[in-house]
Amino acid sequence: MVWFKIMGKETASQKSLETLRREIDELDRQLFLLIAKRMAVVREIGDRKRSQGLPVSDPVREALLKAKLKEFSAAVLEPWHVEELASVILRISRDLQSQKEGK
Repeated sequence: MVWFKIMGKETASQKSLETLRREIDELDRQLFLLIAKRMAVVREIGDRKRSQGLPVSDPVREALLKAKLKEFSAAVLEPWHVEELASVILRISRDLQSQKEGK
């Protein structure tokens, strides 16, 4: 079981549903805090690109990022899951970079 390999603790079947849900709630909280931090950096990148006259979209950079994420996540996620998650994050990132400074 992949989960068991990653967590190195008791198996999922040994935990109650409520315990697992609390665990998911905490992981979601941490995940969204990290995404918020990422998006703050994304806004800074958008400001730099705007000041340098660079386009928001960088297909080469996006392809490299997706490849790194797939490699990093290969043991726990299907490649198409990684592709889908990365695409959503990158789309939101492009949207934020397109916004004017200070929004």
